[in-house]
Amino acid sequence: MNRFLSFLTDKRVLAVIGFLALAAALLLFARTLEIALAWVGGLMLLCVACWLLTWAWRRHRATQGSRFITGMMEAEAERAVQAAPADKRPEVEALRNRMLAAIKTIKTSKLGETSGKTALYELPWYLVIGNPAAGKSSAIVNSGLHFPFSDVTGSVIHGLDGTRNCDWFFTSEGILLDTAGRYSVYEADRGEWLSFLHLLKRHRPKAPINGILIAVSVAELSQNKPEYAINLAKQLRSRVQELSAELGVFAPVYVMFTKIDLVAGFAEFFEDADAAERSRTWGATLPYDSEGKTDAVAAFDEHFAKLVDGSHELSVTRMSMSLDGNIGAGVLSFPLEFEGIRPSLRAFIATLFEENPFQYKPVFRGFYFSSAVREGAPVSTSDQRMSELFSLKPNPVSRPPVSIYQGAGFFLSDLFSKVIFADKNLVRQFTSKASTRIRLAGFTAAVLILAACLSLWTWSFLANEKLVANIQADLDQAISLQQDRNDIGSRLQALQVIQDRLQQLQDFRESKPAALGFGLYQGGRIERRLRYEYFNGIRLVLLAPVSEAIEGYLGDVVTQADKLTPQPGLMPVSASTPAARSGMTLYRDLSPANVEDAYNALKTYLMLANRERLEAGHLNDQLTRFWRTWLDENRGSMPREQMIKSAEQILGFLLTQTGRADFPVIDKKIALVDQVRENLRRVVRGMPARERVYGEIKARAATRFPPLTVARVLGEEDSRLVAGSYAISGAFTREAWTKYVEPAIKEAANKELQSTDWVLKTSTREDLTVQGSPEQIQKALIEMYKAEYISEWKKFLQGVSIAGFPDFAAAVGGLNRLGDPGTSPVKRLMETLYRETSWDNPMLSQAQLDGAGKGLLEWFKTTILRRSPSQVQVKINMAEGGLQAQSGPISREFAAIAALMMSRGEGREVLLDGYLSRLSALRTRFNQMRNTGDPGPAARQLMQQTFDGSGSELADGLRFVDESMLIGLSDSQRATIRPLLVRPLMESFSVIVRPAEAELNKIWTAQVYEPFTRTLAAKYPFQANAGIEASPAEIAQVFGPDGVISRFASGTLASLVVQRGQTFTPRTWADIGIALNPEFTANYPRYVAPPGGPADAGNGSANPETVFQIMPIPSPGLTEYAVEIDGQRMQYRNGSTAWHRFQWPGGGTPGARVLATGFDGQVSELVNIPGRFGLEKMIGAAKRKRMDNGDFELTWGEGQKQVSIVLRIISQQSAQGRQDATPAPAQTLKGLRLPQQVVSNPQLGNVASVEVR
Repeated sequence: MNRFLSFLTDKRVLAVIGFLALAAALLLFARTLEIALAWVGGLMLLCVACWLLTWAWRRHRATQGSRFITGMMEAEAERAVQAAPADKRPEVEALRNRMLAAIKTIKTSKLGETSGKTALYELPWYLVIGNPAAGKSSAIVNSGLHFPFSDVTGSVIHGLDGTRNCDWFFTSEGILLDTAGRYSVYEADRGEWLSFLHLLKRHRPKAPINGILIAVSVAELSQNKPEYAINLAKQLRSRVQELSAELGVFAPVYVMFTKIDLVAGFAEFFEDADAAERSRTWGATLPYDSEGKTDAVAAFDEHFAKLVDGSHELSVTRMSMSLDGNIGAGVLSFPLEFEGIRPSLRAFIATLFEENPFQYKPVFRGFYFSSAVREGAPVSTSDQRMSELFSLKPNPVSRPPVSIYQGAGFFLSDLFSKVIFADKNLVRQFTSKASTRIRLAGFTAAVLILAACLSLWTWSFLANEKLVANIQADLDQAISLQQDRNDIGSRLQALQVIQDRLQQLQDFRESKPAALGFGLYQGGRIERRLRYEYFNGIRLVLLAPVSEAIEGYLGDVVTQADKLTPQPGLMPVSASTPAARSGMTLYRDLSPANVEDAYNALKTYLMLANRERLEAGHLNDQLTRFWRTWLDENRGSMPREQMIKSAEQILGFLLTQTGRADFPVIDKKIALVDQVRENLRRVVRGMPARERVYGEIKARAATRFPPLTVARVLGEEDSRLVAGSYAISGAFTREAWTKYVEPAIKEAANKELQSTDWVLKTSTREDLTVQGSPEQIQKALIEMYKAEYISEWKKFLQGVSIAGFPDFAAAVGGLNRLGDPGTSPVKRLMETLYRETSWDNPMLSQAQLDGAGKGLLEWFKTTILRRSPSQVQVKINMAEGGLQAQSGPISREFAAIAALMMSRGEGREVLLDGYLSRLSALRTRFNQMRNTGDPGPAARQLMQQTFDGSGSELADGLRFVDESMLIGLSDSQRATIRPLLVRPLMESFSVIVRPAEAELNKIWTAQVYEPFTRTLAAKYPFQANAGIEASPAEIAQVFGPDGVISRFASGTLASLVVQRGQTFTPRTWADIGIALNPEFTANYPRYVAPPGGPADAGNGSANPETVFQIMPIPSPGLTEYAVEIDGQRMQYRNGSTAWHRFQWPGGGTPGARVLATGFDGQVSELVNIPGRFGLEKMIGAAKRKRMDNGDFELTWGEGQKQVSIVLRIISQQSAQGRQDATPAPAQTLKGLRLPQQVVSNPQLGNVASVEVR
């Protein structure tokens, strides 16, 4: 069991187990940690390589150390031979040879078989120290160990001393260095010995020695005075301290008390001991205490007492087993004699291991007793004490001495083999303060690194957990969007949600945030699932309807195969044809009779069925053609603009995945493909060879050069500001023309061509040289190419748009990019357009080359100085046709682009630079607005200035576009260029509408709404059941021609609206303006109408506002009743009735009363309402009935006390056509509430939907 545990705890076994555990962990967690198996294997190989390098280095060091030791020993042996006397030299030479043979024997021993040349180095080394004649050498020689010398003698040992200060004893289990006794006692002559120790430490740095064996004679300790033992212990303690300091190790110390045979009775006591008992260890091995906390004296006392007890027990046993009584006296006396040496030994141990703050405390491993040879007569300490005590003389021993030595000592073999050599790994290196600090620093650094790694892994784990949760939330959102819905809008929204997350994960593959790294990134695993879900959606929403549409179209092609004709697009087309001048639509209707449409549809169909044939440029155009019809038919209530935008984003992202192995494909109908191919082959064979050659050149160019998109021109960041909906085939770029198309056309015009068409599975040989001269053929092919080149770039330009700004902050960020004269995406896009559409004008091409030659200076200006790059100075008078005279069809068609990019002469800025400078000024204005914190006041001011046309960067920019940049352009050129230039201005204006409206609402609230709420809202007539009436002065402060509402409209609101009478219409710029609250515009006439009635009365008006008549109706339950209104009184006693004239307001006390007198003479007040609105309240409290002639019957009271009258309105100011009984002023203000906002525009329309002309 112990051997098994020793095997498991061996460092080599632990290293192998650790390596296997690391390999298993890497293999198990490779998938989780996103580590490829190749990296796992590489890491394992790296670990093995590091281990092999470490092993080789240690092996090399061990070999070097072994060679050093061997060489040193050989040199010392050679020197001993040379120094020997002449008569002794042959003997010494023989000893030298034996020593070399001994070294060879060690190397070929069991240890040497495994260690080879390093055997001498890897053997444990022990130092044996002690006083002279302590029996060190005798103990070693008689230890029973295996020595390489087969006939070891004393002359061998003492004849070859390594450094004259020690003897070397080589055994198959270790090396023992027996130091001279004078070294242990005397200080002189130790220089050479210390040099040897230094060399030993240098070549055996980890463990120069494995232990220290202190040999001391029992006889010397017991026969001398106690001071002798103490002094000897001090001297040996100094040697141990010296060894520890010089060699830098803490080695276990073994104390061996030799010559135990000189204790009286030893021979008789052990005379019957067999060989096994003699080999055993007699002493005590203490637990290994590396900290030195063991009390050496207490441990010695404890274990020595056990040895004494054991000797007593053995003595009794021996005597009891003796049958004849012939037993030596030593059997009885030895235990007593052994116990008698205890004080001397105890004093020695106490001094040797005493605490000393200035020295390192030795590691006390144990104490042992031994006997090598019988030298001298035994001394009985008890006899001496008794003789001295009783003055007796000892008698001579009559019994002959007992001989017990048979070639081996007592208690030595197991001591060396099973104790000392077995402890070879207990030595530990001495740690100085400096090394302790270094180790502590290293340990601290390791702990900090581990803590940092754990922190980073925790941080990464939490970040990845959040990422996974967010992605799961996106999937749940995609599912919820389609829950209980079957419309195309929900499908597109769900795809966009997943697509946005996929785009993020793809970006993470290039550069993911630090929080997601450190080996815990989960994006790759989740991305595979997202791609699976995304492509499933693509199959349902895009591929399925597209493949169905293509199959339907190809079926029509087969059905109408007799109508197939070559496409007119492949015929030579002049750039001046109407189609070229007016611009082509992005998509035309597909015709089953058109060969080009059929060919492209078949190519698309085959591409969708074979990932290896996918071409993004071709699919972008064809998928849009076949998908848009299905989208329009199934969009339901989804706005068309939103549908188009979503579809473009999905298609654009999908086309970036064409190179991925998991791109979804369709199952093609082989029979349909074969039928279409056969019909197209028939038609193509009938096509002119020139058109077939041109089509082949175009197809090859499209595969060699990547499609050109706005995103490719501007980069991903700026493509969010400037978007493009059309991808130009790589065949129609300047690079394609220069590097392939032009040389291919020349080659086709001069020699026979051989081509293979994978779509039709045909191989053809075309020789155009038989159709005319090479110059004519080349010219025709170039005309065909340039005509289609113009068409493609028109589509590209028409598809360019400036993205909308969702809010003011986004507008500031967008303008910071658009308005940068050096890096504006508009400028870079225009430069690309200019470069790609002016190459067939020799003058412009040369000017571009001249401009490119400026090189370093231009780079320094634009990059370091941040200046706008200088334009190419091409002075051409456009009006005189200078450009047109040398232009090709492409540069003529896009002359407007060149006009914007070229210099107009000295002192006149380039038009594009002027436009960018105005965008830069607008950028500055927006940044100033943002820096104010509240952009509302500045936005309102900018809107007003824009409407007025002065002081506005927006108005200045639009004026520059219309009056400078677009002058002289045709309508088609204006329609192409103007939207691109005007859109940033329109988007900028649109985002200031909302903060301007917010500012108007704030002013309305502060100036109108809050004062009204605070002073009038709780009073009558604004609150119908209020007990307090608003005074005319209070009403006039808010309402009427001079109220705050009127002043707000004529002041704050006037610059943003057009007022016609009391009707408001918002002013617009580019069809954009504020949106007035309908409640405000509808009630504005009531807000500013003269208040009349009480107000006029308060202001001293003499004109009555309302004139009316009252006719009483008899009341049988009353004797009389009276009606009083503002001091005017009508009294009726149930007699004849007549009309009574009243006016309101009247000249008396404001108020209204109805008094009724019963038959008992009691007068009752049916109505009594004081105040200026008493009449209105009185009418409101009555039961009203409209009569046929338009009059009103009013009744108050109940039962017998009931008063009824007829009310007829004669005249009512500002109340033509009124059909109620309430006077106009009171009815105008009754229950009136002001809106909280004067403008209400919760959802500003998308400017992108506004047509730009």
